[in-house]
Amino acid sequence: MALTLSYVARSEVGLVRKNNQDSAYVSPTMLMVADGMGGAAAGDLASAVAIDELRDTDGDHTETDMIEVVAGAITRANERIRDLVAVDPSLDGMGTTVCGLLFDGEQLAVANIGDSRAYRLRDGEFMRITRDHSWVQTLVDDGRITEAEALVHPHRSLILKVLNGQPNHVPDLEPADVQAGDRYLICSDGLCGMVTDAAIEEVIGGTDAEQVVDDLVRIAYAEGGLDNITIILADVVDNGPLGETLVLGAAAELDLAEAVDDTEDTRQLPTDGIRSDPNARDKAEEARYQPTTKGRRSAGVKVLLVVLLPLLVIGGGLFGWYSFLQTKYYVGDSDELVTVFRGVPDTLAGIRLSSPVQVHNTKVNDLPLFYQDKVRAAIVVPDLAAAAATAEELRLISLRCIAQRQARADQTTTPSPSPTSSVTATTTSSPRSTTSPTVSPTTSPNASPTSPTPTQSPSADTSPKASEDC
Repeated sequence: MALTLSYVARSEVGLVRKNNQDSAYVSPTMLMVADGMGGAAAGDLASAVAIDELRDTDGDHTETDMIEVVAGAITRANERIRDLVAVDPSLDGMGTTVCGLLFDGEQLAVANIGDSRAYRLRDGEFMRITRDHSWVQTLVDDGRITEAEALVHPHRSLILKVLNGQPNHVPDLEPADVQAGDRYLICSDGLCGMVTDAAIEEVIGGTDAEQVVDDLVRIAYAEGGLDNITIILADVVDNGPLGETLVLGAAAELDLAEAVDDTEDTRQLPTDGIRSDPNARDKAEEARYQPTTKGRRSAGVKVLLVVLLPLLVIGGGLFGWYSFLQTKYYVGDSDELVTVFRGVPDTLAGIRLSSPVQVHNTKVNDLPLFYQDKVRAAIVVPDLAAAAATAEELRLISLRCIAQRQARADQTTTPSPSPTSSVTATTTSSPRSTTSPTVSPTTSPNASPTSPTPTQSPSADTSPKASEDC
């Protein structure tokens, strides 16, 4: 018997966001969610581009090439995002997750990059079939925090892999078996980033798929509805009717061709009639470069060779340098807060060669002086994961430092007993003890209770604790 998919899909803005940056696509052979983010509020453009590329490949796959087809579509989406950023640098930082399934009637291909998720319910067993590419997921995998703690972790929004135009962000792609009775859930983190897997499992098994989606949206709203919520729920059935092909979210609302045109450098072209006449843009381009005489054309070619070739060489070098900068990270300060930057801590002709990726709540002034100097001078790290680890370490150090300072403040405000009281207390509590003016060899007469020992001296740079002295 042939297997088919019966599905319900929904995408909602949520209770806080002003627009929907999620996109989704569902068909009898493809179920995909893309969650856009960042870059001058162009997350909707990034997710729409990804869904557009995936939709164009729907139906091209067979049993043997599903992985190859989805890999190609994701690569092309990444390249389109790269090209858009190259044309309009204000879009730098935009990106999108991609998560979903391809289906050929006998087997699935699972694709994932970012922190959207796919789950499977089979014979009563509910399990996640994708792994988040996020910093908090690495902490969960290492056993350092629980899943519930990950939902409220201060770095929960830090994603380690995403489609953002960078070539080193490769998605997870793998085949998976499928059988009648399976139920699959694909969702953006507006759901899975708000509630635990256990909470999802409580409602996922309902017999009415529409009601299940309603319940999933409800529990996401109950946790604040802080993000866009996109959900695809699909059941695998024997010989069921083919479902409707749908595009949801930003991909449905955004005129992608118009949005891309708006980012391209076409502002100098005549615009009258371009939208009403589909050939007007081509006519405008043709008129702009139409030669008037042979002599002028020859002179124009010479000018282009003399002027444009050096510019192209310089532009190529700058693009290569820009691409290099996008692979570098460091931890520094922004408005006295610990911040992860992409790029290098330097300037060129007054232009800063870095941009903030994530600003943390850790105040630089809460750190020991040693670490304050390090942060302000920039802590260069090899990659984004190392930057996140460094920021987390600084957060913990700042908490210890705050606790130390509070303890000292409490100690200062506590009145010390007078010498007379001390002698009296000693005499009455221990009648058989004898007093001696001799000072113990291990105690200095002038030492105070709060004086640092040699290993705690702030000036002892060789001491491992010196850098954390507050």
